[in-house]
Amino acid sequence: MTSRGDGPRVSLLLAFEPLAEQIASLRNAVSDLSTPHLADPDELSRLLLAAHELLENIVKYSSGGMAEFHFSLDCVGSHLRARLRTKNRAKPERLSDIRQRLDALAAASDPVAHYDEMIRESARSLDGSGLGLARILAESEMELGYRIEEGTLILTAEVLVSDRTRS
Repeated sequence: MTSRGDGPRVSLLLAFEPLAEQIASLRNAVSDLSTPHLADPDELSRLLLAAHELLENIVKYSSGGMAEFHFSLDCVGSHLRARLRTKNRAKPERLSDIRQRLDALAAASDPVAHYDEMIRESARSLDGSGLGLARILAESEMELGYRIEEGTLILTAEVLVSDRTRS
């Protein structure tokens, strides 16, 4: 393999008005950009799961206007780090809801058990499942972080992926 240095392999930043119809196309863009760099189909699948859930989250929690979606693959030693970041304005009640969900995820000692419990609880819910972010932790093996700044939700998911076996 030929090294290209320690800089980003891929970096994509989109600013857009979030619409549900865009999710599949944006997820496919992440797939197309990642495939040449990831040798393991399972890693690609987990990355795309996280991208899809974060894009759905933008649509669900956005209060209108522009949102941002940033995807990057960076070299870290002999590995790649995949990072997804979203940024969107949200209504105060939506921010309160997502803060509770994210704090509960962070406090869970076992993300898979927490996700399983959320699945059981969502069967009784009439207002969406709320499973997307928990699914990222339980199924994609990514770390998930967030912050809220002046009515804006910023979510970050990242993971170190396989050795850089593709050049």
